[in-house]
Amino acid sequence: MTGYEALADLAQRELDLIAAGAVDELPTLHEQRRAIVATLPETPPDAARPALERAQALQSRVTRALAERLRESGAELRKLAHGRTAMAGYAPRDERMKLVDRAG
Repeated sequence: MTGYEALADLAQRELDLIAAGAVDELPTLHEQRRAIVATLPETPPDAARPALERAQALQSRVTRALAERLRESGAELRKLAHGRTAMAGYAPRDERMKLVDRAG
C-alpha cells in the first residue's frame, strides 16, 4: 500500500468513526495522517491520482459529517442553556440578610 492509499484509508476510517459517534478517537488518526504526509514527496506522482481523488472525496464527506455533528451539538447546548434558564425561574428567591441597618 502506498502512502497515498493509506491517506484514503485514513479518511475512510475517520468517516466510520464519526458515523459511530467516536469523534474522540479522531486525534489519533490525525497524528497518523501527519506522519504519512511527512514521508510523501512534495509533488505526487501521476500514479497517486486515484488514491488522492478518493482521499479528497472522503475528506469532503468527513468535513460535512463533522459540520453536522457540530450543528447538532450546538443545538443540544442551546436546549440545555434554555432549560437551565427556565428552571432558574422556579427557584425560590434568595432573600439576602441586610448587614447594615439604615436607622440612624
